[in-house]
Amino acid sequence: MAGHLLLVDDEPAVRDLLHEYFAGQGYTVSTAANGEMALAAVRAQRPDLVMLDIRMPGLDGVEVLRRLRRYDTTLPVVMVTANEDVELARELLGMGAFDYVAKPFDFSHLEQVVAAGLVHRAPSRNGAGDAIDAWAAAATAVFAASRAMPAPAQRGTGARLEDAILTAARASLAGQGAVVRSALAELRLLLAVAVALGDLSAGTRDGIAAALERLGTPHVGVSTPSA
Repeated sequence: MAGHLLLVDDEPAVRDLLHEYFAGQGYTVSTAANGEMALAAVRAQRPDLVMLDIRMPGLDGVEVLRRLRRYDTTLPVVMVTANEDVELARELLGMGAFDYVAKPFDFSHLEQVVAAGLVHRAPSRNGAGDAIDAWAAAATAVFAASRAMPAPAQRGTGARLEDAILTAARASLAGQGAVVRSALAELRLLLAVAVALGDLSAGTRDGIAAALERLGTPHVGVSTPSA
C-alpha cells in the first residue's frame, strides 16, 4: 500500500524527520520547503498524498490547500499544525483537507492518517476499481465510527479499529489473504466489544458490517461473515 508522499514544511529539521520516518516505512518521499515549491512538485511528480504545514512564509498552507483543490479535488492533503492552530485545521477540513495532525508528532497516529489517505486516494489512481472502492468505503465507515467515539474509547478501541481496517486493506491489495482474514476477525471482535461497552451504537456497527459484506466478493477474495 506504500505510495508517494510529498512533505511540505519550511523547517529543514521537520522535513528530515518525516522523510527519514516514511522512507523507512517503504514510502517514496519527496519534500518541498515552501508553498510555491509544493505546487510545482504536485504538478511535476503527481504524489499520492501531500502533508502540508499550515504556517509557512510566503504562500501558507491555507492558500496552498485552496490552490491544490482547484487543481485536483481527489488528492489527499493532511494539514500539519501546531497546537494553537488546531481549530484552524478543523476548519480546513471544510475546505477539502483530508485530515490534520499536530506537532509534536505521534508517529503511530501519523501512519494511520497517511494510510487512510492512500486508501481513499486509491480509486482514482488504480485500475483495481471495484475492489479498492469497496475497501475505501469500509475504511470510511470505520474511521467515521472511530472518530465519533468518546475520547477515551477513540484512543483505545477506536485506534485499534482503524489499525485493523487499514491492515486488512493493505494486505488485500498485496494479495495476503491470511492477514486480511485475521485483521477482519479482530475488527469484528472490536466492534462487538465497542457496542457492549456503549461506545458504539448497534446501528453504526451494522453500517460497518454492511460495508464489510461488500468485501466478500470474488474480486476481493475474502469471505466476510456478518459482524
